[in-house]
Amino acid sequence: MTSLRRHPLATFLVLAFGLPWLVWVPRALGVPVGVLDPLSTWLVAVAAVLAALLSGGRAALRDLGRRLLRWRAGWVWYAVVLVGPALFTLLVTGVVVLLGGRWADTAPPLLVQGSWALLLAFLLVATLTDGLGEEVAWRGFALPRLLERLRPVPASLLLGLVWGLWHLPLLWTEGRVLYQQPLWLLLLDITAKSVLFTWVFVHTDGSVLLAALFHAATNVFVVSPPVPADGDLTLPLVALGLKWVLVALVLGRGGLRGAVGRTERVGGPSPAGGAGGHRST
Repeated sequence: MTSLRRHPLATFLVLAFGLPWLVWVPRALGVPVGVLDPLSTWLVAVAAVLAALLSGGRAALRDLGRRLLRWRAGWVWYAVVLVGPALFTLLVTGVVVLLGGRWADTAPPLLVQGSWALLLAFLLVATLTDGLGEEVAWRGFALPRLLERLRPVPASLLLGLVWGLWHLPLLWTEGRVLYQQPLWLLLLDITAKSVLFTWVFVHTDGSVLLAALFHAATNVFVVSPPVPADGDLTLPLVALGLKWVLVALVLGRGGLRGAVGRTERVGGPSPAGGAGGHRST
C-alpha cells in the first residue's frame, strides 16, 4: 500500500490501460464482448476511482468528487466548451470547401441538418458516456497530479501522448470512429486537444464537469473527423492544422501562464482559500 500511495500516477495508468483494454483488445480481435463494449469507456473512470482510493483514500476520492461537481464558471467558458467545437467544425468545413471539397461531403450531418432537440439529446448522451467516463480520469485524476510536478505545457503534452496511446486498440476495431486512422495522426490530434483541455481546466478551477461537456461537444460536432474510406486525409489534416493553430494562439496569449492558484492541490483547499502549488508555463 505504501508503494501505491507513493506512485498514484503509475497505479492509475496500470488500471486505466488494463481495465478498458480487457474489453477493447478482444473486441479488436473480433471476439464478441456484449454489453461491455458500450460500457467500456467508463472503465477508465473506474480506474481513476480505484487509484484515488488506493493512493489517497477518502481524501483523494472526495477531491475527485469535488472536481466532478464543480459547475461554477463564467458563461464565457460554457460558451467555449459547448459552442466553440461547433464553430471550429464549421471553420474546418469552410476551409476544406475552399480547397475544393464539397459541403455535403464535409459538414457533419448532425450539425447542419439536426434539430436542436436532437443536438441536445446527443450532447447529453455524449456527456454521460465518453465525456464523464474519460474526464473523471484524465482531467479529474491524472492532470492535477501532473500539474503538481510539471508546468502546464509539458503536463498537457505528456498527458496527450498517454491519452492517445490509450486509444490504440480502437485503431484496429472495425466499426469504431478511429478505425484505420494513422497512429501519428491520432497522437498529434489528441495532444493538441490535451493542451486545449488544460486551458479550459485551469480557467474553470479544475472543473471535471466543464471538461466533460467540452469532450462531449467535440465528439458530437466531429472536431476530429475520421479518415474516409478512400484514404483522403484532406479533412483530418485541415482539422489537425487548425487545432494546432488554436493551441499556438492559446499559448501565445499566455492562456496557460499563471496557472498557480487556479486549481487546488490534490486533496487541498479550494482556490478561494489561497491554495496553489501549480507551476506557471
